[in-house]
Amino acid sequence: MKMKNRLYSFLIVITVLVLASCEKNETPSDPLAMFSISSSDLEVNESMEINFTGQADQVVIYTGDISHNYDLITESNTGFVVNKNYFTYAFATPGKYKVVCVASTYNDLAEDLKRDTTSVMVTVIDDNTNIDNISCNQIVYDEVFANRLNDEWLMVLPRKVKFKNYQVPVSLSQRLKFYTESDSMKLFINDEEYNQTTKYDLSEVLDISVQSNEGTNRSYALYTAYYPEFSSFKINGVSGTIVRDDYVYGSFEVNVVLPAGTDLTNLTPEFTTTAVDEKVYVNSIEQTSGLSVIDFSSEVTYTIQYSLENKPEMVAETKVKINVAAE
Repeated sequence: MKMKNRLYSFLIVITVLVLASCEKNETPSDPLAMFSISSSDLEVNESMEINFTGQADQVVIYTGDISHNYDLITESNTGFVVNKNYFTYAFATPGKYKVVCVASTYNDLAEDLKRDTTSVMVTVIDDNTNIDNISCNQIVYDEVFANRLNDEWLMVLPRKVKFKNYQVPVSLSQRLKFYTESDSMKLFINDEEYNQTTKYDLSEVLDISVQSNEGTNRSYALYTAYYPEFSSFKINGVSGTIVRDDYVYGSFEVNVVLPAGTDLTNLTPEFTTTAVDEKVYVNSIEQTSGLSVIDFSSEVTYTIQYSLENKPEMVAETKVKINVAAE
């Protein structure tokens, strides 16, 4: 009797498992591929927002550009799995793209799979004419970036840089590097197509023009100046030692050692700068060599400024820390 009961119980368990298995592997529901996009007219690098509104266990979006073309899935092109029915994407290249949505449903053991697809055409244009940055990228081992003021740029270069324990002069003939938001735009310098290997004469203002992929034009100007410097600095006839910062090109120190007992609170330095139109300030007060009196009992920082002729808003600035000791 006990044996029969055990056999009966075993058959019940088997029946339940079979029924449960059948339920889990029932035919999946039909998928519905439906989605909306933020716009079918986009610019390069502009985000396209996709919201999936259909029914599916899994949603994959093929954006239609290189490596993500649904028509080339047999050639290893892939799509993007959509998470929480929301997906964003930005195209890097202008063109027309077929964006395909693949909606899939399947049973628990993936023995039965159903798919539905839909698509929409998207047009991507590149009307970008913006320059993000300009640099001289071969100042010995360094890359020096220009400062921007609207559509005008100021490149400020050091007169010398350290190279193998020597101070070597920096030429105004330099290669230029442009950072742009688009690879499709064309660049021209003084009406000649830009070449990254060409050395440009930065002693003159460079006229830069940009043409977008759509044909839009925009003009820029690149000005160049050296960081202003003290060429000499004396107190009571004693010359200071001028030391340039090896890493911060607009930073110097001047060390002056005066005779013991010198009153440091009332000194009148004499100085010259590398150009006659460079102006010198302490605490925003303009200084005159041989006339301006300074208290050097504590550290004093001079500011040297050079403004471009006819462009007073274009300013190159250097900070100089003066260390004076009486020994």
